[in-house]
Amino acid sequence: MKKINLAFIGCGAMCKQIISSIIKDMNNKFNIEFILDNHLDETKTFCDDSNISPHISKDFNNLIDLEHIDLVIETASVQSVKDYSLKIVEKFDLMIASVGALSDDNFYNKLLEKSSLHDSKLLIPHGAIGGLDAISAVKEMINNISITTTKSPQSLKGSKGFEKYENYNFRESKTIFDGTAKKAIELFPKNLNVAVTLSLYGIGTEKTNVVLIVDPEVETNNHSIFVEGDFGQMKFHFSLNQSPTNPKTSALAGLSLIKSLKDY
Repeated sequence: MKKINLAFIGCGAMCKQIISSIIKDMNNKFNIEFILDNHLDETKTFCDDSNISPHISKDFNNLIDLEHIDLVIETASVQSVKDYSLKIVEKFDLMIASVGALSDDNFYNKLLEKSSLHDSKLLIPHGAIGGLDAISAVKEMINNISITTTKSPQSLKGSKGFEKYENYNFRESKTIFDGTAKKAIELFPKNLNVAVTLSLYGIGTEKTNVVLIVDPEVETNNHSIFVEGDFGQMKFHFSLNQSPTNPKTSALAGLSLIKSLKDY
């Protein structure tokens, strides 16, 4: 069977988690052909340590000029999705980790239209939450949907929405955001991708409410989802270990992409 050729955008913690899983469990299915990242030396060191030899570049044109790539996996940032994805789906299938970019309805619709036009697959893994198949099944009957996320102060550092709390001494839990998923991802682009994922399977970013709680005692990323409508009610709760190399996200987020790869 012909192996599937992969390219990656971003070589941070999640990318390394995925590549390590491929080497361990899916080496007979995938070739790692290309990595786009600005940190060339660090990326090369990782590849050397992993005994792989993809082409490494910080020039997107070097990726888009290739002809033999089957699937591009984005694990970089919301901005990377906005900058590159429309061109990617003209040639390749695309898996998106930074789903916050899809909170822009116009952009998301353009991406869907272009991927359909060029017969490319657009893959959006479930990320750090579950229950999305059930939510999608009742989306036409949803009256109210919300997600409450509790995270540690350390995991939120550097976010636009956390600026005034950077030097705040959290002694107890504190709600620092309560609003729409659309606004949440603007303020916390690396922390609340789950809210956008929920919105995509539900009733949109403007109608999905998000509450973000900071708790200095919490050691996990906690997500509680409440859905109500003519069908009744649904509640989901997830208490997830942080990624050991990136506390901004849950370990499950990377595992979700790995599962999508296994199913690809």
